[in-house]
Amino acid sequence: MEFRSTRYVLRLITAKPVRRGARILAVAVVIWLVVSLVVAHQLTRRRRAPFAEPAPNVAWGKFESPRLSTRDGQKLGAWYAEGTGEAPSVLLLHGNGGRRRNCLTRAEVLAAEGCSVLLISLRAHGDSTGEFNDIGLSARHDVVAGVDFLERRRPGRPVIVLGTSMGAAAAVFASGELAHRVRGYILESPYEHLRRAVRNRTQNALPPLLEWVAYQGLSIAALLVLPDLDAISPVDAIQGIPSDVPVLILAGEADRKARPHEAKALHQRVKSHGRLIFFEKAGHLNFLETDLNRYRRSLLEFVRSLKPRTTSSSAPRLERILPGPEVGSFPHGRKRIRSEARVALASTDRTIRRGEVIHADLAGDGRPLR
Repeated sequence: MEFRSTRYVLRLITAKPVRRGARILAVAVVIWLVVSLVVAHQLTRRRRAPFAEPAPNVAWGKFESPRLSTRDGQKLGAWYAEGTGEAPSVLLLHGNGGRRRNCLTRAEVLAAEGCSVLLISLRAHGDSTGEFNDIGLSARHDVVAGVDFLERRRPGRPVIVLGTSMGAAAAVFASGELAHRVRGYILESPYEHLRRAVRNRTQNALPPLLEWVAYQGLSIAALLVLPDLDAISPVDAIQGIPSDVPVLILAGEADRKARPHEAKALHQRVKSHGRLIFFEKAGHLNFLETDLNRYRRSLLEFVRSLKPRTTSSSAPRLERILPGPEVGSFPHGRKRIRSEARVALASTDRTIRRGEVIHADLAGDGRPLR
């Protein structure tokens, strides 16, 4: 009986329809893997050949166009506008597929506060060199080159790094090396890790079953085109930011590319020295369009907390007794007095609790939703 059963099974397996189906399945798997590899390769290469990025003529500043060199041999296009006084210097980093012009409005907001601004096109973007794009990991060298430039041009001024999406990831990947050379980080729409970012995009583009197939294919192909895939994880790298360096994270509650829970995960790692602000109706990197005033206030409040204190007697001031070193929004950005926690604060400043999470009210009154 067993012999007959075995012969029957073998006959089924070797039947023409079964063999034909197996061949079709094998061909489909090969096509799936090849397509996945092609897509993964394209996603990790620059989208267009280098193109000119002439400095814009703007009413609020005069741009220079320096070329920066990274230690791994890349040449980066940049725009630089000098600030005034002791205001911080800010390095601005665009997102994936973008260029430095994408940060121009942000630079205007900061320049109005007297900040020096340096906008760079990250490797494999704009007029910068490079063909390989690992979504921020290698661009950490670009961040270091930008900080080097600002330290040379404005020695002694605080340096802030503002990164958007992939630019936020690049800033985080550089943070361990930069340590206290950077006085503060502003991270807009950061992704948690690359696997999650890829899954978000397949879910956005495809129906459930197809997106699962696409994601699995890209995950396999990524092992060939991105050997450091698991290292591309901002949620792990953000722990490289020193605990006395303040971090501001801005996220959209309607963001489908870097979802709200990802921003929360990053904030959790820097909760002791970070602040997370949600924009209720904002998607991915559109805070300027959804609520420019709220965005401006968030940025300037952070920048002012890092400004050296003025000694001018004409500036309006008030005295506030702080009960201990744990109070304050970004306490390590403020000047410390060794004896007591008596700090002179500019009257325009506002105390922000450490680890605070704010949901921005976009209905019009600007009050935070608790």
